[in-house]
Amino acid sequence: MRLGIDFGTTRTVVAAAIGGRYPVAAFESGDGYCDYIPGIAAITGSELSLGWDVELNGDVGGALRSIKRAVSRVSPDEPLRALGSVSALELTTRYLEVLRRRILERSNLDVSADEPLEAMVAVPANASTRQRYLTLEAFRRAGFKVLGMVNEPTAAAIEFAHRNLGAVGKRSPKRYVVVYDLGGGTFDTSAVSLSDRRFELIATEGISELGGDDFDAAILRVALRQAERADVDLSPLSRMRLLEVCRVAKEALGPSSRRILIELSSEIPGAADVALDLAEVYAETQPLVERTLTMLERVFERLGQFGIDPENPRELGAIYLVGGATAFPPVMRALRERYKRKVQLAPEPHAATAIGLAIAADPEAGLFVREALTRHFGVWREGDAGRDKVFDPILRKGALPDGDAFVIERSYRPQHSVGHLRFLECSELSAGDQPGGDLTPWGDIYFPYDPALRGVDDLASAAGERLPEVGQEEIVERYRYAADGTVTVAIENRTRGYAKSFVLGAPGVF
Repeated sequence: MRLGIDFGTTRTVVAAAIGGRYPVAAFESGDGYCDYIPGIAAITGSELSLGWDVELNGDVGGALRSIKRAVSRVSPDEPLRALGSVSALELTTRYLEVLRRRILERSNLDVSADEPLEAMVAVPANASTRQRYLTLEAFRRAGFKVLGMVNEPTAAAIEFAHRNLGAVGKRSPKRYVVVYDLGGGTFDTSAVSLSDRRFELIATEGISELGGDDFDAAILRVALRQAERADVDLSPLSRMRLLEVCRVAKEALGPSSRRILIELSSEIPGAADVALDLAEVYAETQPLVERTLTMLERVFERLGQFGIDPENPRELGAIYLVGGATAFPPVMRALRERYKRKVQLAPEPHAATAIGLAIAADPEAGLFVREALTRHFGVWREGDAGRDKVFDPILRKGALPDGDAFVIERSYRPQHSVGHLRFLECSELSAGDQPGGDLTPWGDIYFPYDPALRGVDDLASAAGERLPEVGQEEIVERYRYAADGTVTVAIENRTRGYAKSFVLGAPGVF
């Protein structure tokens, strides 16, 4: 069976490709069937429980409200403190194993126990290489056959085009859609080409940690302020439970709601429940909404580079709203004020990405997907004499591959006995190629330029030592950025004929 799986911040949604239809899977839960599995984890007693199996009312030793957000902050082999010694990759793999069992045993999909599950998966457009590697590897270890990976806004654009085939047909003047994707923990906005069913991500901006979780935290701040209680007095578990109270209350809001009830008494002894004026809540969250609008405006500003006139409304299919957090009333209100009738809410905001992934997984759909780089990727190197460190941007945001992958080479004569490479991803570069914006620093790679150091384990101690005689060695770095977003680098001393390869983000590398 071919599936589209949206591994989300607060919920994971699965859609299937079945004879030209793309239904969303429903799973058994404690309250009947539900069309998602929550992305939560907890240690109960000595056992790790995940998804619908988590009970936050028992003997909880540690808990994570969002697996995806937690693992995106660390390297794949780094332990997560909230859950003891389990690593980010192990946690994600075990969660996806639970998902796979649910699909096979406790879902409404007609799939046999021995049937292979082939999945198209996604990550936020601005996900780091480390996050992309972790996602792919965890799906594979969990027993899925990964068909490919696309960025979440591109998947949503595919779903938009599928629902609006007449509006974006060959004779239509509509050339692109702008996806506004506000999920539980991340925000992405991207312009995606619609021409001839060739989905090309042409411009993207995003914020790696901004979503519904942050709205929940803002609501809790207002509630605690009104109750004259301090956030620091809450235990991590009580805070997590209260954030869930805020989430449920937030998702029950309608356009005409005026107040929101937060039941603080459920976790704070002696505290009264508070009915908050939504005007105060919306004022608290307004800076978050404004940050998303700034990113959206940047995408429109960049369209001219691709021969698109952002002032021509006939070329724009829609500003398409997906992600569960787009239902928060101030979001729609702010977008309507600026963009009027061009704003279109997806019929199933929380499932649009999964449906688009299922369509992309269907060979009968006849799609072509090509995506631009969504972040700058580069390396800090040892500089020449008199200079400390120099940033070398290897791959630039917005570049489009000619084929299936980018392949970039660097060739040079070294000045140090050991190459010390510090990799970095960023959302912005200054005119002088200095990294800025949303930064994702990596660890270090060491390579022996001096042939005498081949086989030495502790190369770090020799890093930084200048050695004039190594200037006769020719060093070649070859970077391959694959279609799934992973990066492999091979470093070779071509003069002496030895080399070493690294998959960036893999456990043991960083």
